[in-house]
Amino acid sequence: MRWIFVSILACLVAVPQALARKTSGPIYEDPFDLGAGGASLTRASKEGVLFSNPALLPLGASFFRWTGLTSTMLVNKESVAAAQKIAKDAQSSKNSGSSNAATQSSELIDKVFKNPIHLGWGLALSTVTSVFGLSVFSRFEPDISAHQFGSTGLPEVELRTESYHGVLLGTAVRTPMRWLLFGVTAKYLYVGEQDLAVQLTDSEAIASFGQQKFTQNLVALNKGVGFDAGTLLFFQGDHVDLTIAGKADDLGNTKFTGLSAQPQNFKQVTSAGVALTLHSTLDALHFAIDYRDLGGVYKEDLFKRLHVGTKVMLRTFLGISGGYYDGYPSMGLQLDPRICRIAVTVYTRELGDHPGVDPRHIYMASVSAGF
Repeated sequence: MRWIFVSILACLVAVPQALARKTSGPIYEDPFDLGAGGASLTRASKEGVLFSNPALLPLGASFFRWTGLTSTMLVNKESVAAAQKIAKDAQSSKNSGSSNAATQSSELIDKVFKNPIHLGWGLALSTVTSVFGLSVFSRFEPDISAHQFGSTGLPEVELRTESYHGVLLGTAVRTPMRWLLFGVTAKYLYVGEQDLAVQLTDSEAIASFGQQKFTQNLVALNKGVGFDAGTLLFFQGDHVDLTIAGKADDLGNTKFTGLSAQPQNFKQVTSAGVALTLHSTLDALHFAIDYRDLGGVYKEDLFKRLHVGTKVMLRTFLGISGGYYDGYPSMGLQLDPRICRIAVTVYTRELGDHPGVDPRHIYMASVSAGF
């Protein structure tokens, strides 16, 4: 069955690229923050502060916050269902002695029509202190889906990839007014965003496929240097904290050069968030709302720009999060006894223009090792 998957992917690179995948959100998000609906401007986990809001760095009692490696894997539940069905059918074909390639290919395409495939992984090697933070990260997510009626009205298969890699260096300071904080992040990025489609009736495109071209298109990356800036108003009380955040991503636009057609730039976006935290010495309950891309430069609907979430921290090592991400419920759980953190998250990404159009119901698991 492996060559069938390769054949489908091969067809996809024979056509031009359609559009970029960058959204108003961070290019890397911590699983626990995603469980809280992605509302992370006022509170983020581990190296997530560098991506969400560098002004968060000075918050906390200790100088050293985190040094270690975070590894993440994700898959959508439709992929799991499709893989189980493919394995079952392959075993049935083996037992019956049937190996008709055309039939297998047709059955596989039929499964992709019903079950889009979305996979991914992420890595981040980071050091975070109350003054500065450094993270070397990598994130890759491919998505394969089929549409009964494509852009031309004919059946087509589409491959979308998000490939983000690079180095982030952030720093932050408290002003003489202790409640006012500023932070900035510098980033050197390698980025590739593919959005490729092929009509199932386009035999010429299929025939013109070459394995080398497929590989080159799939892994092509552009590089660029960019800057983010964040601010935080943090009003701390004995048991209640109020936090107001502002963030500007990709100041002046982050421009890219390289072999890939996309992206050419990341647009500058401004975002704002507000949070209320109820806490004791060891426990905390955090309510947050983020409004991303205030100017609407990415032309996303409100349900993709508004993130609402809650984080509960019990005895500093057990965390439960919940919220709304892309208009769908999300939830997360983490065990963080300092040296090794295990986190699981369930959330939904909407790739369409409205909730329910083209969702990916995603399971994510993460392991962090460090101190």
